[in-house]
Amino acid sequence: MPTPQTSISIDKDTKDRATRRAKKDNMPLAVVVRILLVDYANGNISVGARTGIGVLAEEIPVDKETQKKMDEVVKKWRGKV
Repeated sequence: MPTPQTSISIDKDTKDRATRRAKKDNMPLAVVVRILLVDYANGNISVGARTGIGVLAEEIPVDKETQKKMDEVVKKWRGKV
């Protein structure tokens, strides 16, 4: 049974970059899209926004009183985990 066709809208730059990468992996872009959609539908991948990618930690100096409050919050939070 043939697979019904579906159209998706994607900007040219993203499509071109994805097509080049798919070619490097020796597969057509349609296969990449199909794999992603099947894995998403099966709950194997999640989609969401991420900020600060590449930032592992940032140190922000605070006064002793603020640090004490933050330590108390962390202590309570760890007790719930």
